Amino acid sequence: MYAELLALMKAELKLVMDNVASLEAQLAAAQRKAAQLEADAEDCVIKLDRAEKLLAGLGNESVRWNAASEVLEKNLKFVIGNIVLAGGFIAYTGPFTAEFRRSLVAKWKQQADGVGLLCDPNWKAADVLVDPAEVRMWNIQTLPSDDLSVENGLMVTRGRRWPLMVDPQGQANRWVRNMGKENNIIITKLSDGTYLRKLESCIRNGHSILIENVEEVLDPALEPVLTKALFKRGGQLLLRLGTEDVPYDENFAFYVTTKMANPHYLPEVCIKVTVINFTVTLLGLEEQLVAEVVGNERPDLAQQRQELVVQIAADKKTQDDLEQLILKLLAEAGGDVLKDDTLIVTLDQSKRTGLECQERMQVADKAMTEIDAVREKLRPVATRASILYFVVADLANIDPMYQYSLEFFVLLFQGRLRDAEQSEDINKRIDILVDDFTRFIFLNICRGLFEDHKLLFSFLITVQILRNEVHSKFLNKITIKPTEWLFFLRNAEAGKGVLEDGEISVACPAWVDKTAWVKLDVLERLTAHNGEMQFVGLKEAIAHDSGWEAFCRSDDMYQQPMPKPWDKKLTAFQQALVIKSMRENFLNFVARNVVFHELGQLFIESPPFNLASCYADSVATMPLIFVLSAGADPTEYLLTLAAEKGYTEKLHFISLGQGQGPKAEALIKLGWDTGDWVCLQNCHLADSWMPRLEAIQESQVPDKINPDYRLWLTSMPSPKFPVPVLQSGIKITNEPPKGLRANLGRTYQDIGEDVFESCPSKPAEFKKLLFGLAFFHAVILERRKFGPIGWNIPYEWMDSDFQVSREQVRMYLVSQPDVPWITLRYIIAEVNYGGRVTDDKDVRLISAVLKGYFGERILEKGFKFANLQEYWIPEEGSLQETRDYLKSLPMDEDPRIFGLHPNALITAQFNQAKKFLDTVVSVQPRISSGGGGKKPEEIVADMAQEFLQRIPDAVKSKMAHAETYKKTPQGGIVSVGVFHSQEYARIEKLIKVVKSSLVMLGKAIKGTVLMSAELEGMFNAFQEQKVPGNWGKVAYPCLKPLNSWVVDFIARIGFLVKWLVEGPPLSYWISCFFFPQGFMTAALQLHARKTKIPIDTLEFFSEVTAVQDSTTVQSPPPNGVNIHGLFLQGCGWDMSKGLLKESDKDVVFVEMPVIHLEPLAITDSSKRVIDGNLYMCPIYKTSERKGTLSTTGHSTNFVKFFPLSQDEADTAHWIARGVAMLCMLDD
Repeated sequence: MYAELLALMKAELKLVMDNVASLEAQLAAAQRKAAQLEADAEDCVIKLDRAEKLLAGLGNESVRWNAASEVLEKNLKFVIGNIVLAGGFIAYTGPFTAEFRRSLVAKWKQQADGVGLLCDPNWKAADVLVDPAEVRMWNIQTLPSDDLSVENGLMVTRGRRWPLMVDPQGQANRWVRNMGKENNIIITKLSDGTYLRKLESCIRNGHSILIENVEEVLDPALEPVLTKALFKRGGQLLLRLGTEDVPYDENFAFYVTTKMANPHYLPEVCIKVTVINFTVTLLGLEEQLVAEVVGNERPDLAQQRQELVVQIAADKKTQDDLEQLILKLLAEAGGDVLKDDTLIVTLDQSKRTGLECQERMQVADKAMTEIDAVREKLRPVATRASILYFVVADLANIDPMYQYSLEFFVLLFQGRLRDAEQSEDINKRIDILVDDFTRFIFLNICRGLFEDHKLLFSFLITVQILRNEVHSKFLNKITIKPTEWLFFLRNAEAGKGVLEDGEISVACPAWVDKTAWVKLDVLERLTAHNGEMQFVGLKEAIAHDSGWEAFCRSDDMYQQPMPKPWDKKLTAFQQALVIKSMRENFLNFVARNVVFHELGQLFIESPPFNLASCYADSVATMPLIFVLSAGADPTEYLLTLAAEKGYTEKLHFISLGQGQGPKAEALIKLGWDTGDWVCLQNCHLADSWMPRLEAIQESQVPDKINPDYRLWLTSMPSPKFPVPVLQSGIKITNEPPKGLRANLGRTYQDIGEDVFESCPSKPAEFKKLLFGLAFFHAVILERRKFGPIGWNIPYEWMDSDFQVSREQVRMYLVSQPDVPWITLRYIIAEVNYGGRVTDDKDVRLISAVLKGYFGERILEKGFKFANLQEYWIPEEGSLQETRDYLKSLPMDEDPRIFGLHPNALITAQFNQAKKFLDTVVSVQPRISSGGGGKKPEEIVADMAQEFLQRIPDAVKSKMAHAETYKKTPQGGIVSVGVFHSQEYARIEKLIKVVKSSLVMLGKAIKGTVLMSAELEGMFNAFQEQKVPGNWGKVAYPCLKPLNSWVVDFIARIGFLVKWLVEGPPLSYWISCFFFPQGFMTAALQLHARKTKIPIDTLEFFSEVTAVQDSTTVQSPPPNGVNIHGLFLQGCGWDMSKGLLKESDKDVVFVEMPVIHLEPLAITDSSKRVIDGNLYMCPIYKTSERKGTLSTTGHSTNFVKFFPLSQDEADTAHWIARGVAMLCMLDD
């Protein structure tokens, strides 16, 4: 029982215990749940706190990221197109200018859109390929901030090929040096014998290397580096350099720069490198110079700005880094970003740092705005300086010696900022700096320019200021519109592609040249087409206002006020356009007027030669370079300066030539130590040593050179002269004086009392002969300025020619009782001066000229040269009296004093104007038509198509008339027929060349064939209205512009075709032939065979007929042939008397009547010339007159002498006049 009870109790106890255990379990579970809930609650609180902090931290970013996300979403469709453009931009546009890059990108975008490849409408390479922070770092490393420079930076850093940077101003060089400092950059040159070892070290160690100042040919040893010819061996990357396999570190970077402004690299070079044009731009340089101005005027602001630029760049980089860190942490946080507080702590720290950066940037941005306002105030100074630099830089296109580095220019600029007059008024200070630096650059550069280029330089300064300056006083005063400048450069051609051809609205007055009227019409319509109405009504005024006729007929119209109201309505430059259109020979005068009106008297005067000031501006490391011209010798000036400075014994001369290089180098290094002066003469004769001179100059260490040392160099202009030496030196020119008065004055200044009184036995005769000889010397030098009518070839006579002749005159006077005129004239004309003369027409001219100034009459009392009252020989007196008389001579000479007609001055002015305009055009970039007009490619394509349509095909020879190739009894073709067949073959060949090249040019412009160098030359020639070189090689000599050449070419084809199909003409157009001498030989041979007279006993005697119009000739002459098409220059023709006469006023050329060439025996012809006192007139193909001996044994220009009837005048008179006949005119 107890057992049962015990068991029952145990069972109940168990139930109770189980229940207790269950309750305890429930309790434990409840407690665990409570603990979990408490933990979860605590975790929720923590996470909520974290979430609040995260949301607060990311709140600001959320707005920006959402906006950025929308932009990215919107731009996603442009990604492929943008990258395609970027790839093309990096690969292809490096060599081009900013403008051409923009035009290429615009074309690419248009073509991409056409095939459905969308691109960002505002696409910029920098937006696609680089982060702004990296660009800011480039700027800090001295890369200019303009778009072109940033694009160039992209190509250097993003291109797959190593960069070859065209860097004439050294901007890329400086940037690469600074950028490469972190990678231990090595600087070297190809001329450095150890450069390959340096290159190997850089490849092996992963350093950067810059090879600077390369030329157009690169060392073949660089081939594997340029092509990145890498290979692996044993897992190691290698590059074979020479004969050695060099381990290749992928951190290696390779840069190449050249200082050449316009290098021509072969295609095999261009495909291995990325050629990048780093040539400085106007705006890019302006930004750099603004910094210089602010640094000088407000150094505190400049320093503050520099610090702010660095600070802003650093803060923006910090912000960018923080953003990337946040995104990284968010990406790595996994599923629950609230589990860890690392992100929150980092975000909080980032936010505080970001706020600090933002606050600093706000303060900095405000400060930068204030600083930039000051910079903008000072910008006009930098604008002017930038304009001046580009004018100076363009001078290198005129003469290879006119080289000026940007570094040299900036040094000058900094010097004037320091030394110019100070003013508290900032506006006045700006005006002072602008005017001071303009004057300083003009004076500084002019001392190294030849006289012919000084007006050109001042004109280019003026024009570029008026075309580009928008910050100065010129803004509201005057600007030159693009259409006006285009018209100045191209005349009527400026209207091509813009204006429709048609009738001129106002009839041309009888007194106005028709060509001038066309120019005026284009000027009026072209400017009006672009909304510029200044010239509207000009033709109407000229046609109906009598004041215009008087104005235009005036010999000094450029000095006269223009008829009202045009004198006030038009600016100085616009008036120059009108005068240039009416009288182009006055171009140089109106250019001078524009300069004077805008810049003042200083800029139209040549600064005086002052060697002492050049020396004062130099330092020991800066060479002083005499740029020589014919007849110039600076030795005396240098000796005088040396004497003044006490350096007579310390001045060493060495004339460079074979074997003199080592001696020159030894003298230079001696001068470095002792401070002596070294003068290396005639550097142009030592081309092979010039690279060594460059190396010596570059090896200079300023601190180790005696400050008294100077290097003087003399050289004729030479493209081989090292550019770095030119750019670092002071260039000096000292030309012989120009003008009769100046030449005579200089001659007598060099004559001392001992020479003047050196013939005591015949003092009066000697002094008169001496004066006549000096006058002759000055005259023959000055005749050169008249071009071919003065001398066929402009000879370089020297003072030594005069000195030898002077001594011979004295010797003969002492030894002979009477003056031996014939002997002296022969020695002087044929030997002393004639020894330099190579053209036989000039040989007879120099004798004729000498006779007028050194003949028996000069001993007569009251003798006047050329019968002009101002020019006489002083009676015997002192040397000083003669010098005083020379100072009274006119400044502007009458052409008659040179033996020429007054019309020769017009010819000279035209030559000078053409040379001036051609030089201005040569320094301009390629130009297109005016605003709204066709592109250059379209204009040239239209011209090519037009020429193709106008130029006829040659008629087949089988269409020949029976008389054209008439057979002789012996079965051969008559000689004149043979001549025609030869000429016709030449014209057929030319037609073929012209037409085929026109077709190819059209295809090249369309892009269907490659634009070869020959076709590119054609393209450029068409733009410049010149005959292409590939045509000229197979054509006849001709100086006409392109359009006139084509008209003339068509006329020649027409004449030869008409002769072919209709038989021999009644009068032959002699100018039509490639080889006119051949025609005369053939015609003479025809007569010889007809009369059975040996041809070598015959010659043609020319007789000018009374028939002016060749089309009115009724029948061929019984003997010989009729010819026409010749133009007389240097005199006129009296139709009524059949004689030469003086030219009519302003009539430079006279078309000759039909001329009968009559075959005569040589003896009979000579007798007629002598008995008839005939002038033997030379005939030339072109007005250039000079020629060379061709393979046929004939001159390429001179044709033949024709005898022409003259009045009582001496033949020497017409010889001195330069009378000749030309086969064609130049227009």
